[in-house]
Amino acid sequence: MNAAQLANEGLEKYGEYPATFFEGRDYSNKEQLDYACRLATVLKDRGVKSGDRVVVMMTTCPHVPAAFQAIWRIGAVIIPIMPQLIPPEVKYIVENSGAKVVLTIPLLTPVVAAATRGIEGFREILVCGPTDVPGATDITAEIEQAAMYEDVAEKNYEDLAVLVYTSGTTGHPKGVMLSHGGLIENARCVANLFNESYRSRSLMVLPMSHVYGILLMNVGALHGFYTAMLSKFDPEEVLQTIQDYKVERVSLAPTMMVYLVNHPTREKYDCSSLRFVTAGSAPLAIELQEQFAKLFDCRVADGYGQSEATCAVTSYRDNEPIVPGSAGCALEGVEICIMDDDGNQLGPNETGEICIKGPIVMLGYWQNPEATGETIVDGWLHSGDIGHMNEDGYVFITDRKKDMIVKGGENISPRQIEEAIHKHPGVAECAVYGVPDEMFQEEIAVAVVPKPGQALRDEDVISAALDEVTKFKKPKYVSFREALPKNSNGKVLKRTLREEWVASSKSGGAE
Repeated sequence: MNAAQLANEGLEKYGEYPATFFEGRDYSNKEQLDYACRLATVLKDRGVKSGDRVVVMMTTCPHVPAAFQAIWRIGAVIIPIMPQLIPPEVKYIVENSGAKVVLTIPLLTPVVAAATRGIEGFREILVCGPTDVPGATDITAEIEQAAMYEDVAEKNYEDLAVLVYTSGTTGHPKGVMLSHGGLIENARCVANLFNESYRSRSLMVLPMSHVYGILLMNVGALHGFYTAMLSKFDPEEVLQTIQDYKVERVSLAPTMMVYLVNHPTREKYDCSSLRFVTAGSAPLAIELQEQFAKLFDCRVADGYGQSEATCAVTSYRDNEPIVPGSAGCALEGVEICIMDDDGNQLGPNETGEICIKGPIVMLGYWQNPEATGETIVDGWLHSGDIGHMNEDGYVFITDRKKDMIVKGGENISPRQIEEAIHKHPGVAECAVYGVPDEMFQEEIAVAVVPKPGQALRDEDVISAALDEVTKFKKPKYVSFREALPKNSNGKVLKRTLREEWVASSKSGGAE
């Protein structure tokens, strides 16, 4: 049961059809898989064997799915890492995983070279393109001349397929171990949500180095998606691509949605082909969800998933009514329950930690049994997310457990306050977080990004919050910024905001 078999299934159905559009040209399913099979031969000839870990560090481009398929075909393990990482971050992942080989592109070769210099046992940097960086090898000619690797390594259901490192918002990132079986189950469950039998047009703008990229690749193989790839997010390029290639589906981070909604030339583009937008990687404000759906005349669903659960955990079926504020229901074969701090399962509409069980749950954290034992208890993955389920099984995400503010012994949800502030017409983005306080243990702070041309005051923000929350929950500290700090997945780094506030308070800057 090798996840590479999904690409073989896609080849049988959609071989000659275009699979990907990138930088002005189409790539057919057959063309991409042929490249992957030749790359697999190159990797095998260079000593990569079943079970080896291979780092893939690339911007989103057709080389990425080809690299993933090549690595799986020979039975090796993919380690996808974000192209934005700096050398010390890359070095940690290479050392921690024991990877001997990095596959990359010319643009990122200097970063990889700096990161891997001096790592004991590291073997080589393989580049899909020209390079003059010492220690790196351009394998373009080797791939062109290589024979096709026709085999697909035999794998068991629970064999390791992907080792994806978490964002590392606290300390070093942890390696999440995902199985071949989990990847296949997740892809088939998501593919079964779609009613259409025709080849849907999708847009890939989230990084392929995220688990979502792997999921879209696998679902696309099963459904014959025609996917337009963008190497980075640019609002105007996204709008242009939707118009030119009649994009029907796209997954976006809420921040991206804000940029598209507020783009000054949005109305000149014909985005009428857009049918379904899924928000991911960060909570979606209800107001933004409704605004985007109205402006683009499409369905907008909040999605829920995480790396530790392979990717998607909940979703909506095609044409299923969207429940505002809900991320949908559990995928087929996935169990979700809400637990209190003592591990007791709670009833409908009771708030607690979201816990997940099923074949999509990770094998564990790489070489970290302690963290694995804390996260997976009696088969239940403790997500670290706070929420509730209604009587119909719809899941509502309230907060990250670690982001919960404890003021005077009372748990306060930042998400609730953010939703209230976000309704102010002058607010583009906001993030609520806790800061140290002598009297209450923690007080409430909010960082606000105003919409272009808007001059907001502290009172405007506090008043917006008080429209929906009690005085006890009103922000004490308000700051205005041009942008919120985020990681490469688009998640707001509240720890950074907190650290900046503490540093400012020590220097007398915080009020």
